[in-house]
Amino acid sequence: MATSTPTISRFKSLGNLFAATALSLLIVANNSSPLIKQSRGLVIEASAYLYVPIQWVETIFSIEKDYRELQQRHIKAQIELNKSKTLAKENLRLRNMLGFKGEKSFSVVPANVLSDVGSHTMNSLTVDQGSEDGIQLLSGVVDAKAQLVGKIVAISPHTSLVQLMNDKNFRVSVREMRSRDVGILSYNIKSGYVIQDVPKNAEVIAGDSVVTSGFSDIFPEHIFVGWVSDISPVIEDYVKSVRVDLATDFNRLEEIFILKQDD
Repeated sequence: MATSTPTISRFKSLGNLFAATALSLLIVANNSSPLIKQSRGLVIEASAYLYVPIQWVETIFSIEKDYRELQQRHIKAQIELNKSKTLAKENLRLRNMLGFKGEKSFSVVPANVLSDVGSHTMNSLTVDQGSEDGIQLLSGVVDAKAQLVGKIVAISPHTSLVQLMNDKNFRVSVREMRSRDVGILSYNIKSGYVIQDVPKNAEVIAGDSVVTSGFSDIFPEHIFVGWVSDISPVIEDYVKSVRVDLATDFNRLEEIFILKQDD
């Protein structure tokens, strides 16, 4: 605190003044009379009691100073901890991306979203990587959490067009992780995201995880898609449909990763 030193100084000045006055009186009144002896004792006792609160105040201000220093060190340490957490998340994301490359021989190319387009023809977004960056048609696209986003359907030298999963013409082969059953996931505005042609005896339940099946040259297997939300009654004698909640939030996409197949 900025006022601690002046406050202590005032206490010390007061104490010194009292002590000097008392000492002067004792020296001047160097007398052995009973009254002077009694006064001398009272002065000495008062001097002792005066220094006790001064020492107490010094202790309080010292404790507060130590607390402020500890608080500052804590804030600095918290900032460093936040930096470490951010680096840990980045490392985890890179490990996820590198996992694709090692398993399916895909390179991972980061790209920034330039714009998104929703129209009667296609739901899509434009990214800042194109043919001059080695991007190829029909490359798979995932988000920063390695969750499925869509695929590249058009390329210019410096940009690419990504068809999103919420486009009515998008199709992808997926697998339900627990039962291992496979089907085709598509989207329509009435039903949402639905896996069609699931065998009627498939043991699919709500909450099961859904991933890409790998039955495609576009997407490696095990890219996370979402969770089973609902199972319809059997439509015909052989199949039923399964509704899925997607993991990807298309409203928050700022950076995506293009899965470029290695030569």
